[in-house]
Amino acid sequence: MAKSVYLLIYDTFAEFEVTVLLTAMRGTKHTLTTVGLSPEPVTTTGRLTVLPEVAIDAVKPKAVDALIVPGGDASHAMGNEDLRALIQHLDAREALLAAICGGPAVLGDAGVLDDRRYTAALGPEDAAYTGIQGRGTPEPELLVTDGNVVTAVGSAYLSFAEEVLRHLDEGPVVEPLTYFREPSLA
Repeated sequence: MAKSVYLLIYDTFAEFEVTVLLTAMRGTKHTLTTVGLSPEPVTTTGRLTVLPEVAIDAVKPKAVDALIVPGGDASHAMGNEDLRALIQHLDAREALLAAICGGPAVLGDAGVLDDRRYTAALGPEDAAYTGIQGRGTPEPELLVTDGNVVTAVGSAYLSFAEEVLRHLDEGPVVEPLTYFREPSLA
């Protein structure tokens, strides 16, 4: 079944952490929509300018099957009431919430990490740390899945992509992302 996947974009989001996932999704039946905190363009960590397809205040929660939250300085995405409400609505429906690197702070800011296991690449020196501080159970793992919530550290972007695809397709990834994992001359 085709699913509607939304990718949160915000100033400083780390595009490299989700590029493999987005590329792999092209070979699926799922749709991808970029959602910003406003309709204005954002600048990624790699200095790319990205224009969101929709602003968060225009998102219809019932139309969203999954939300992907990349890392970067996630403090830029925290504190937005529309985003918090969307995340809480999706969690109540057990829709997929997947966050990588600093992205789990956005989930924590919405309160969905409480009573959950997760991982994140955040420390007390990060502005976004307040999103996870005292929330749930942080695990010293590269990738953690707890129900409908998938979290990963930024360097685990391949495992993250495979896990997200597994959840979207509700089963094993038919073709693991070996092209990205194992260099070849092909």
